[in-house]
Amino acid sequence: ATGGDNETLWALHASDPNYNILNPCCQAMNSPNPPGIGFNSIAQKTMDYMIDEGPGRDDFVRYWKLMAEAVVDHPSAYAAELANEPMTIRRREMFETWRAAAEAINSVIPDMAVAMSDTGENGLQPAWVDKIAGPSAFIEKDTVEWLKSSTTLFYAWHWYGFPVDPDTAAVNMKELGKDWNMPTFATEFFDCKAWKSAAKYNISHTYWHYSSYCTTGPAFGNRSAPNSTFGACILGWAGGNSEYDCE
Repeated sequence: ATGGDNETLWALHASDPNYNILNPCCQAMNSPNPPGIGFNSIAQKTMDYMIDEGPGRDDFVRYWKLMAEAVVDHPSAYAAELANEPMTIRRREMFETWRAAAEAINSVIPDMAVAMSDTGENGLQPAWVDKIAGPSAFIEKDTVEWLKSSTTLFYAWHWYGFPVDPDTAAVNMKELGKDWNMPTFATEFFDCKAWKSAAKYNISHTYWHYSSYCTTGPAFGNRSAPNSTFGACILGWAGGNSEYDCE
């Protein structure tokens, strides 16, 4: 169980810096891609809080400004990918949030690159998104103009089998980049087909590999956190291959 709507369980260890590995609801999700972190009601409540104008969005923006301040003297920290595969179809509010975060980051580091990403970080937006989300699926006109005029943005996208042919995703990304006047970057994939498609269309690309070092959750016997654990084993941890090569 992941806690469901049990507010008492979710509130345990609130405000603790190690909340994500101490809270029992979070501990239940410290395993490779459990349903509790997918496109579900809990995730939607979280995303709504984060992207709606108000305290959630303010906290998200403040977090990224603090992050920029923390790395301002580290030239190797050259880019910020604001949220991994954001699971919301409310694109209008999402891109307003990205804009606020990007402006906060660039107020600290004027030339730091900041990622823009769409629902699930797909390389091709499914048609059903517009049908279901309604007006909220459409980005505000002035935000689109901001996207086109900014000199620090890039569009981050992933490929895990949709669309079936990664060439289709790459071509779509080339067109989007042209339309929004920004480079695109395939920041996640497993398959050499995506690597080769991105290279074919001169798109930057990085193979996905994450969290092979974590020791938290049921896969490690639910060790006492944080003293006997390290990291949070979530989102497909240890799924990558450090020796991956498509050349």
